[in-house]
Order: sequence, then structure tokens, then C-alpha cells
Amino acid sequence: MNKDYDGAVKSAVRVVRVFELFEAERRALSVQDIVDALGMPQSSISSLLKTLVNEGYLTRQRDTRCYLPSERLAFVGHWALGAPGGMAGINRLMTHLSERTGEAVLLGAQSGLQMRYVSMLDSPHSLRFSLRPNQTRPIHGCGMGVMLLTRFNDTEIGAMVRNYNVEFTTKPTNMTEAQVLENVAVARRQGYFETFGMVTEDVGTISTLLELPREGRALAIGLGGPLARLDPKREWLREILLDQARAFVEDQQRAAANRVSESGGSIIRT
Repeated sequence: MNKDYDGAVKSAVRVVRVFELFEAERRALSVQDIVDALGMPQSSISSLLKTLVNEGYLTRQRDTRCYLPSERLAFVGHWALGAPGGMAGINRLMTHLSERTGEAVLLGAQSGLQMRYVSMLDSPHSLRFSLRPNQTRPIHGCGMGVMLLTRFNDTEIGAMVRNYNVEFTTKPTNMTEAQVLENVAVARRQGYFETFGMVTEDVGTISTLLELPREGRALAIGLGGPLARLDPKREWLREILLDQARAFVEDQQRAAANRVSESGGSIIRT
């Protein structure tokens, strides 16, 4: 079996990769575009795209014969962010931060023992912090992951570090439990966490937490860029990030409270 599908359902992996390609490219794609990018057989891609169109998750443009994600796909899973308009609110937040700072804006979520980048906006600078959606880092080994760990107690965090080394034997952490706990303590105290080449040499991030109103869930959001450009304006970047994140959380909490109030204290289902 191809190592890319080891232990996974091949068709499911292909669907995910097609969706991730659209997220990365953010434009209409032809069958050949997808084949070239993913290195999959054209017959398989054609059948897969036809199925996704029939199920309502992609649309096909008649004039160009290219494909785009449908409105249906855009709404799948949006409820997980809690308040109505949560997805639109996050997009506005990221766009505003990108325009104000000119640096990469990163959004991450916990994925087991890892932190997964779920969305990002690249910096317009030629020298920039560049990642791809769905890329992962050890949750304790990056700034955004450290912020996500602030929601756990020290005993839980220690267990996660130990379990990571057991589960990911090919890429063990080079950080001790004590170092991880020290980083988390700093992040708890400050409400943000800054890195100076923690993951990539000469690259830094400034991260904070986005608490979501649904079931105590949270995302991490950060600004990233070359240290040479970040360091002279860290205080300014930090202030913008924290102010905008705080405003977003307050708006989401207010919207969630209004929704419960309007439904008489319970969610109305139709």
C-alpha cells in the first residue's frame, strides 16, 4: 500500500486533499490542475469530482469546466465555532490583522497531541512566514500550541508530552516536561506567547487564544514573520493581536447569549 494511505481509507484521503487544495489555491481548478498538484490518476480524480458535484459539495463551471467549492461545503461544520456568524467573524478578524500588520496570520486548533494549522493568510512581503493548511506541529513545540495548552492543568500537560514521545517515535520532542510547563506558565501569566526561532530559525510568532462559546472549545491565533522584521515592532503587533482577539471573543459570547435568550434558553430545532 502507498505509504500516503497506510492505515487510512484511500478515497477519504483523496477527498480531504482535494478540499485542502482548494483552500490553498482559492480559485477554480480544472481536473488537470488537481491531477498535477496531487499526483493522482486522472480517472480517479474525474470520478471523485463528479461524485462531489452530485453530492452538492463542488460546483462545475460550464464555460471553463473548472470546479469550485459550493456554498454547501462552506457551511459544513460552521456550527462548531459556536455563535452564528462565527466563521465570518474569524475571517474578518484574520483579514483585519493581515491588513493592519502586513504579517502572516495563522489559525490553529488542537488535533490530539498536535497543533494543526486550520487557516492562514500569507504576508505580502517577499520574505515571509509560509505554511500550508493542515500542517501540524507538536502541540507543546510551537507558540500557538503552547497557548492551547494553557487550558489544561500541569498534570495533563506532562502526560501529553510523555505520550507524544511514545506515539511519535520518529520525531520525538527535544523539550523536557519542565521546559514545556515553564512556557505554559508564561503564556498563562501573559495571555500571549512569543517565539524566537522556536520552530524555524530566524522566524518568530506572537500568539494568543480565541475562546469559542461552544462546549469550551478554543482556537489559537498568531502573527508570524522573520525575526528581523518582527522584533522592532513586537509591542505594536502584540497590542493589535490581543485587542482584536479580545473583541472577537466578546462578540462571539454576546451572539451566543442572544441566541439562547431568543430561543427561550434552549436551541430550537426544525
